Amino acid sequence: MKYIILIITLTLSCNILISQNNTGEIVYEDKRNLHKNLPPEMEAMKDRIPEFRKSKKILYFNSEEALYINKPKDEKEAKAQQEFRGEGRRGRRGGRFGRNENNKFYTSIADGQSIDFRNFFGKDFLIEGSRESLKWKITGDQKQVGSYLCQKATFQDSTQSIVAWFTPMIPVSSGPDNYFGLPGMILHMDFDGGTRQITAIDISLKALEPDVIVKPTDGKKITEEDFNKMREEKIKEMEEEYGGKGGRRRMYRTGR
Repeated sequence: MKYIILIITLTLSCNILISQNNTGEIVYEDKRNLHKNLPPEMEAMKDRIPEFRKSKKILYFNSEEALYINKPKDEKEAKAQQEFRGEGRRGRRGGRFGRNENNKFYTSIADGQSIDFRNFFGKDFLIEGSRESLKWKITGDQKQVGSYLCQKATFQDSTQSIVAWFTPMIPVSSGPDNYFGLPGMILHMDFDGGTRQITAIDISLKALEPDVIVKPTDGKKITEEDFNKMREEKIKEMEEEYGGKGGRRRMYRTGR
C-alpha cells in the first residue's frame, strides 16, 4: 500500500512540476548595436551616437497563449532613455519616432493566431494575423543560458541570419517578440552577427493571475501592409519637415 501511495505522490509531483514549467514570465533584454546599423553617410557621427540601445521586455506565457510587452521602466532606466534621446527640441523629436511603451504582441499558441497592438502618433491599431514559424534548422550545439541548458537553432535567408537558443526544460513553443516554432522556449537570439541580441535575464516559472494575459481588443483593425504604408508616409512627412536624410530613416527602423 505504501508503495502505491509513493507512486501516486511522485506522479502528482511530476505533474505539478511540468505544469509550473508551462507558465510564468520571462524578462528579456533587447540589445541593438546602433553603430552596425549606421549607413556610410553617417559614419562621421559614430562618436556622438551610443554604440548600443537597450530595452527590457516581459513575456507572460502559459501552454495556450502568450503576451509580450515593454517592461515598465524604473527611474534609472527612464533617465538613461532621456539621455539617449537628448533634451529639449532634439529629445522631443526623437521621442516622436521612438518606440511606444504601450505596444503589445499577443499570440495564441493553441491555434497560431496573433494580435499586434501598436500605438502610432497617439492612435491605437490592431494588426491581426496567423503566426508563421521560420524554417529553423536545429543543430547539435548546446550552451547554458542562465540555469537552463539550451539547444541551438539557425535560420537564414537572403535578408537575415538568426541564431536561436531554446530550452526543452520549458516545453512551450514560444519566445521573444513573434519568434517561436521550436520544441521549447527561446531564451537567446542573435541577429546578423550581433546587430541585435535578445537575452532572457530573469525567468520566473509560476502560476499567473487570470488577468495577466489579456487579448488586446481596443484599436482600429488594420493590415500589416496598410500599417507599414501609413508609417512610411508619416516618416517621410517628418523627414521633409525636419530636413531628415536616408540615414535617419534607417535608424528609425531599428525598432519594432
